[in-house]
Amino acid sequence: MSYRDDEKRWKRIQEMLAAEASGKTMRPVVSQRTLFGIPSNVEQAIERIVAEDEAERRAKRNNNSASSSESDSPE
Repeated sequence: MSYRDDEKRWKRIQEMLAAEASGKTMRPVVSQRTLFGIPSNVEQAIERIVAEDEAERRAKRNNNSASSSESDSPE
């Protein structure tokens, strides 16, 4: 992070504090990650957990259907 970026952030913080103190409406703060569609670490973790859960369920369904087709076939 450069010196200029730090200065911009501090200026934004000061503006927000001044607006809050005076009772003015503050503009909404938007994350740069959200603005550009970059998923956060939390979103990535949730997606990974969901994908793992779906894979486990799919494997379980496949195992159940394979075992039921084996028991249905005559020997």
